[in-house]
Amino acid sequence: MTPSVAEVSDPATPSAAEVRRRLRRPPPPWRFRLARLYERLVNTAIAGAIGWGLAFKGLAKTGQAGASEWTALWLSVLAAVVLLKVLLAFGPVFAGRDRMFWVLSSPVDRAALLSPRFLGLLGFGAAVGAVWPAVVFGVVGVSAPPGVWVFAGSAAAGVAVVAGAVVLQRARLRPQNWLSVLAAAAVLALFLRSDVVAVEMIWLVPAAVPLVVVAAASLRRLNRADLSTGGALAAAVRVSVSWLDLALLGAILAERRARLLGRVRSARLRGSPVTVLVWTDVLRARRAPNGLLVWAGLLPLPALVALGGEVDWVPAVHLVAAFIATDRLAAGLKSVCRSASIRRMLGVPDRTLRLAHLVVPATGAVVWCVATATFTPHVSWLNAAVSAVGALAVVYRIATKPPLDYGVAAIDFGVLGPVPIGLVLQLSRGPLLLYLLCVLQVVLG
Repeated sequence: MTPSVAEVSDPATPSAAEVRRRLRRPPPPWRFRLARLYERLVNTAIAGAIGWGLAFKGLAKTGQAGASEWTALWLSVLAAVVLLKVLLAFGPVFAGRDRMFWVLSSPVDRAALLSPRFLGLLGFGAAVGAVWPAVVFGVVGVSAPPGVWVFAGSAAAGVAVVAGAVVLQRARLRPQNWLSVLAAAAVLALFLRSDVVAVEMIWLVPAAVPLVVVAAASLRRLNRADLSTGGALAAAVRVSVSWLDLALLGAILAERRARLLGRVRSARLRGSPVTVLVWTDVLRARRAPNGLLVWAGLLPLPALVALGGEVDWVPAVHLVAAFIATDRLAAGLKSVCRSASIRRMLGVPDRTLRLAHLVVPATGAVVWCVATATFTPHVSWLNAAVSAVGALAVVYRIATKPPLDYGVAAIDFGVLGPVPIGLVLQLSRGPLLLYLLCVLQVVLG
C-alpha cells in the first residue's frame, strides 16, 4: 500500500517557544545563578532605597501653583520625544544574526518570535512612565501631592510611546526631523508661564490600547531592513559597556548619521589652514542638528534645579550641564585626536589641529554659560566663568585621552576582589577633573 503524502512529509513545524528554547544558552550551575540573583537583589534594593528616598524628598517640595504643572508638562513632552528618538534609533524591535534566520526564513510565526521582545519593551515603557512623575515633580516641586491616577496615566503614556515607535518602524517613516522640532518647541515652552494645570493623564490609558493593538499586528510585517537596523547599534552598546570605552559607540553613531545625511555639496574652502579647519568644524556642527538641540535643551536645566529648591547644587549642575553641552559640539576635536591617519593626511601640526578644533566648543561653552547666567538663580558670573573654562578643559582631556590599556596590573586590597588601579586611573581622566570642579563650584556658590 502506498503511503500518503502526510505520512512521508517532514515533521511538524516547531513552535515559537521551541525555537526560543533551542536558541537559549544552556543555564549555568545553580550556584552561579544563586550568586547572580543575590547580586541583582542587593543592587536593586540599594537603588530602590535611594530612589525611594529621593522621590519622597522631592514630592515633599512645594512648587508654585500653575508654574510647576506647566514646567512638568513640557518636561514630560521633552522626555517622551527623547525616548521616542532613542527607541527609533534601535528599531525598537530588532533581531540579532542568530535569530534573523528563524524570524525571516522559517515557517514559524514571526509575531510569536518577536512578541517576547515586544512585551519587554512595553514593560520597559510602563516602568519608565510610572517612575517619571516622581522624577519630574521631584525636580520642579508640586503644589498638591499627585494621586495614583497620575502615575497610571504616566505609565500608559510610556506604553503609548513604545507602541507608537513600533508602528512608526513598520511604516518606515523618518520622523527624526519633526521630533527635533517638537523637542525645540518643548524647550522654548519651558521659558513661558501659564496657568494651565495638566496633571490628570488617566485619559492616556484608552489612547494607548489602540496603539498597542496596531503595534502587535504590525510585528508579522517587519522585514529584514526593519529588524536589522538596531542590531549593530545594540551590539556596539554591549561591547562599549563591557570594555568601558564609548569610542566604538560614537563611531557607529557617526556612521549612521552620515548614512542618514546621504550626501553633501562639496565646496572649496579658501584661507589659512586654521581658518579652513575652523570653518569645516562649523559645517560639521551644522550638519548634526541633534548636537545643537541638546546644547539648547540644556539651557533651562540649572534654572529647573533652582526652581525645585536644591539651591546648594545649582552651580555644580550648571557645570555638568555646561560640560555636556560643550561635549556635543566637540565632534571634530574627538575625530582628529583619536585618528592618527586623519592627522597625517591633513599635514598640520597636532597643536594647530587641536587649537583649531577648540574654537567651536569654546564658543559654545562661553555662549551657553553667559546665556544661562542671566536667568539662573544662585549662579554668579564667577560660577559661569568656572563652568565655561572647566567644561572646555574636561572636554579637552577626554578627547585627548589615549586608548585604554587593559594590560595593567590589578591589586587585591582584600575587599571586593582585585582592583585594576591603572584602568581606574585611565578612566578617571576627565571625570576626576569634573568632580573637583563641581566641589569648587559648590564652595564658591
